[in-house]
Amino acid sequence: MMISRPDQDQPKVVKKGPVFMVALALLVISLACSTIIPFSTSETSAPAPEAPLGLIAYVGNDGNIYTTDRDGKESSAITQDAKLNPAAGQVGRIYQYPTWAPDGQHLAFVRFSLSQSGPEVSLFSALSNGKKSVNTFTSQNFQPFYLSWSPNSQTIAFLGSDASGMAQYLVAASGGESKFISSGQPYYWDWSPDGQTLIVHIGGDSSANPNARLAFVELDNSSLTQELDLKPGSFAAPAWSPAGDVIALAAQNDAGDDELMLAGQDGKVKQVLTRLSGPVDFAWSPQGIHLAYAILDSSGSAPTIRLVVLDSTQPDVQNQVAQGELLAFFWSPDGQKIAYFMLGSRGPSATSFQTVAQTKQSASLVVRVYDRISGETKEVAAFAPTFSFQQVLPFYSQYQRSATIWSPDSQNLVLSGIDSTGENVIYTVGADGSQFQKIADGDLAFWSWK
Repeated sequence: MMISRPDQDQPKVVKKGPVFMVALALLVISLACSTIIPFSTSETSAPAPEAPLGLIAYVGNDGNIYTTDRDGKESSAITQDAKLNPAAGQVGRIYQYPTWAPDGQHLAFVRFSLSQSGPEVSLFSALSNGKKSVNTFTSQNFQPFYLSWSPNSQTIAFLGSDASGMAQYLVAASGGESKFISSGQPYYWDWSPDGQTLIVHIGGDSSANPNARLAFVELDNSSLTQELDLKPGSFAAPAWSPAGDVIALAAQNDAGDDELMLAGQDGKVKQVLTRLSGPVDFAWSPQGIHLAYAILDSSGSAPTIRLVVLDSTQPDVQNQVAQGELLAFFWSPDGQKIAYFMLGSRGPSATSFQTVAQTKQSASLVVRVYDRISGETKEVAAFAPTFSFQQVLPFYSQYQRSATIWSPDSQNLVLSGIDSTGENVIYTVGADGSQFQKIADGDLAFWSWK
């Protein structure tokens, strides 16, 4: 059974994931999901104790969800009933999209099932030890493919699609009726730190789609939607500051040029940070002072992507971190480091990660860590990514809001790669490049926030 993830973009109106467009031309990443299908228990228990270095949640090669520690020594099966190759009459089942709640105690994930009666998709929440699992949403038509927890770890926002298109819903982690929020594509959002409001960006770039929009959605009983009087620029996910006072976004000025700016809680522009020369992705440091952005630079002989860090209190002072075939970046929890992915080695005819994997090349991505305090950059790993991690890369600016590859202490990274035999594996590596090790057989992994 193969279930495809819908493309967030409509070719007739918007560009694909703004900054990733250059890398996409080099790699031609397919956005088809690997097979998916999954589980049921209803046990209750006290929350699992918090691990000092957090836990890693990953999709195993058997289609189940697991958690483990940094060294892969203490593992728990969150689900146990995946069946990738069912016999005649059996139900096929696979789990995907493990997503940590901010409290580090809860996980959300999706189960895809296929039986003689047809497909079924369910969204679950569970404790990090697999207990107290709750089926929060089930459908035979609507397929969730992106999950995002509320800041208080009580609500799950999810994006999915059916025959009518793409839509966002909310559901309580404890179960209950799901709540429709809005529809459209591409569709991106961020939570306010108090969890009371969403800022949504629907429709892409207004220069390509006149119906593109930015809006606040109040999550009280009224579900009031307030559209911002701004024309969205070429970017993906807006970013609410950790303090909650401003939102970073890209919008057109009166001259029709894109600017990276900060809007207030009333939706009005408070500050223009910089003029933009191309599509941009961005993310706040967890402390909320520094903003990193990756922007397409077409000024040279070949398009490249620049990674820049600015201080929002002194936006004229900008520090270029990297330039080249940059694919994604993630802030460390302490706000001191940025891990970023650059395109690495490619075979003579390698036009996608699929080719890299099939030819068993040793590296197709390079991971570097930039230290904002010292200004130093260090290459820490090179690896061929799994197909599921490939699917994250075009939408990394949205995944930055809901998932992390960093350990809570900012000392380690988790990577989803392909080993020399062609098997999907999970690695961890120190932020200084030390202790690169395989910890599990798996397809996609993220670290808990705590």
